[in-house]
Amino acid sequence: MNKENWYKKGIGLLLGLLLMLTLSGCSFGMDDVKASVMKPHTPGISIEGRYVFQDVINLEEGKFVDETNFSDFTAEFSMQGARVGLEQVELPGYISKLVNTFDYFLEKYRVNPSRLKLTKESLEVIRINSTDRAFYEVFRLDEEHIAVVKGNNFITLSRVQDEPAEVFIMDEAASEEFGGAPEAAMANDSLFEPRAGVLIGLRGERDEETLEQSYRTLWITNDGEIQEVYEVDNILFPRKEFWKLEVQRDEVDGTEKERLNIYAITGTPSNVKDKIDYNYPSTFLEVEFVGNNYVSLVSTESGDASNANMPKAMTISVDNYNNYRPANINELDPKDGVTAFINSADQVIEREEALEKETVSKENLFSSFILKRHHGYWMMESRLLAMNEENEEQVYKVPIALKPVRDIVTYDDLTVPWVSVKERVPQAIDAFNAPGNSFLLVRTPKYLMMYNIIGVNEIAEEPLQLIEIKEEEEIIMAEWARGEFVKRWTDVVSAHGRKIIFVQNRK
Repeated sequence: MNKENWYKKGIGLLLGLLLMLTLSGCSFGMDDVKASVMKPHTPGISIEGRYVFQDVINLEEGKFVDETNFSDFTAEFSMQGARVGLEQVELPGYISKLVNTFDYFLEKYRVNPSRLKLTKESLEVIRINSTDRAFYEVFRLDEEHIAVVKGNNFITLSRVQDEPAEVFIMDEAASEEFGGAPEAAMANDSLFEPRAGVLIGLRGERDEETLEQSYRTLWITNDGEIQEVYEVDNILFPRKEFWKLEVQRDEVDGTEKERLNIYAITGTPSNVKDKIDYNYPSTFLEVEFVGNNYVSLVSTESGDASNANMPKAMTISVDNYNNYRPANINELDPKDGVTAFINSADQVIEREEALEKETVSKENLFSSFILKRHHGYWMMESRLLAMNEENEEQVYKVPIALKPVRDIVTYDDLTVPWVSVKERVPQAIDAFNAPGNSFLLVRTPKYLMMYNIIGVNEIAEEPLQLIEIKEEEEIIMAEWARGEFVKRWTDVVSAHGRKIIFVQNRK
C-alpha cells in the first residue's frame, strides 16, 4: 500500500512540475527580458530570432526603391517582444497559417508573387498581435529568411546566426514625440489634412416593373469637427469640371435597350453636340466603376438582367463613351499589362477542372476587363470564354494581379491594414482611406461607418457617423477631395443634391 501511495505521489509531483514549467513559459513580462534574443527554442515560434535587411521590392510595378534607405532595417521576434524596424509590441501573440501564395498576394496586394521572387505554391504567414492592436504579418520564406510588407515595400530579411540581438524598447521621449506611433516620424506632418471629402457612387437594384436601375452619389465630408452628408441623383464625378453619368432605358425599334448618358454640369461642356445619335450597346447595361477618365461596364443582349450572368465586360473612355470601344490593357499598361493578364488567366485555367487550355479563347482577355471593389482596393477583373460540355460558351471571371495605372484610378491607398479594419469592424466588406488620413470609411452590409484614424494606421474605437445604405447597393466610385477643394465640391453638390438626415452621429 505504501508503495502504491509513493507511486501516486511521484506521478502527482511530476505533473505539478510540468504544469509549473508550462505556466512559467507563458508568464514572462518585459521586465523579465534580457538584452538579447536567443536562438529559436520555443515551440510554435518558427521565426524567433533577429533578422537583418536583405532586399526590397516595391509592390507597384516599375517603381524604383533606394535600398540604402533600408540598409539598417532589422526585425526580431520572441515570446516577450516583437519589433519590425522602429515599431515594437510587448508580449505578442503569434498565429500561423498556410496560404495559397498566388491567391493571397492577389487578393491582399494585387500583385503576382512571382514578381516578388516567391515561387512556392503555399506560404506560411505568421500574424502578430498584441493586447491592444494588430502588429505585422510575417512571411516565412524558409528556415533562414522572412519577409514583411511595410508601406508599399516588400522587404526580405535573413536571420542572424549565433549572434545575440538587443531587444528594441522605445524610450519615453521618443514615444511622446511620435504621439505613441513610431511610424509617424516617417510621415511628414504636412501630409495630414483634417479636411477631406469623398464622392461615393452607388448602384442600386432594378425596379421590378420598369427594370430601370437606380444610381446615386453620396458626398461625405469631415473637417476634424463636423461631418456632413449630401445625396445626388445618378453619378456625379469630377474631372476639370463636374460631370454626371446616367443610364438611360429607351425603346429602340420595338425593343427596350440601355445606354449611357455622360455630360458636364459645370464649366463649358466639352462633349456636348447639337445632336447625338446615341448607340445602344445592349438590352441591359450596368456600371461597375466610374473614374475621372474611364467607366467600366457589364452588359448582355439577353433578357436576363442579373448582373452575375452578364457576359460582356469593358472599360471605356469617358470622352468617347458613345462609341463603346473597349480599352485594351496593352494600350493603358504596355509594360506589364499583357504579362499580368496571361499569368492570371493561366492560374484560373489550372484551377478550373472544366477548363482545358485548347478550349479557352484568350482573344478578348485584354479588352474585356472591368474594375471592382475588393477589401479596400479597386481590383481588375477580366473574362475568359470557353465551351462547356453542352458546346455552349461559358464565361469565367479572372481576377488580375495588377494594380490599375493612375490614368484609370487616381487615388487608391489604404494606410490602415485590412486585417485591422476587420478586427475593429468584423462585418466590414470594404474600406476607404481619406488622403491625409482625415478619416476612414468602412462599408458593412447596411452602413458606411466613419472613423477617425489615430496616428498613422490605427482606428478609433467608436465611429463618428453611421450612414445608412442598402445591402444590395454596390459601390462603383470613390473620388476624393482635400483641403480647400472640399468647400468647392460641397457648393456644387449642395446645388445639385440635398442634405440627408439619416446619419446617426456617434460622437
